[in-house]
Amino acid sequence: MSAAARQSTSIDFVEEYAAAAERLAVAVAWCDLKAPVRHCPGWSTYDVVVHLGNVHAWAATIVETGRPAAEQNDEPSSRRPRTVSAWYAGKAEDLYQVLRQTPPDRPCWNFVTRDGTVGFWRRRQLHETTIHHVDLDVAAGRSPDVAPVIAADGVDEVLTAMSRRMHQRGRGAQLERPLGLSCSDTGDAWVVAPAADPAAPFTVEGPGPGAAAHGPVDRVEAPADVLYQLLWKRLSLDEAGLRVDGDAARVAAFLGSPLAP
Repeated sequence: MSAAARQSTSIDFVEEYAAAAERLAVAVAWCDLKAPVRHCPGWSTYDVVVHLGNVHAWAATIVETGRPAAEQNDEPSSRRPRTVSAWYAGKAEDLYQVLRQTPPDRPCWNFVTRDGTVGFWRRRQLHETTIHHVDLDVAAGRSPDVAPVIAADGVDEVLTAMSRRMHQRGRGAQLERPLGLSCSDTGDAWVVAPAADPAAPFTVEGPGPGAAAHGPVDRVEAPADVLYQLLWKRLSLDEAGLRVDGDAARVAAFLGSPLAP
């Protein structure tokens, strides 16, 4: 099943993206733009915001044309927080308008399947914004707050799309035996298993409560936002406080794999 077909039908990705971008713009206006970003070595919060604004502009061009586009390299006119916030908000608004006006089922290039639809970018930009807001929160000493339903969808995106991208880059997952992942708060569950197809990092069944019924050898359970941040390497295994049933070393090897950029 394609990544686009697996997307949650309960999330309005465009409106959730717009809300996430608005929250991030407000946070930027009040943040220390020189603060180091723990999970992006060598980057400051300023670097994260500039990266994200340029990603939005890049994605907007791809959605508009349906084709690959050159990466953007724009910057705000100054590094004052309010100026940077306004610059970012403009980039985010441009993408929002493009996404809102373009049908999600229109064919469009993406960097995973090459021949997907605009729906890929609706979802991708929501999670790109969400995970970088986590970065800003951590840099500011705040506890990230990701809605469980968004986090659960983000787990699915990593398992079905981003991990495939990493596999294409030659950075495959370590998975010896089937593993079940469950969100303790949403009930979403997945089973990942070694793939016979060398083009795929692994097979994925789920999301859905039924996926947990297959009785994989190993299991891991945590709140959706914990699994989400863990797969994006925004939490360490020690910080996550996971419930693990089975071989802890195998579970740690999979979760420690480069599953997302």
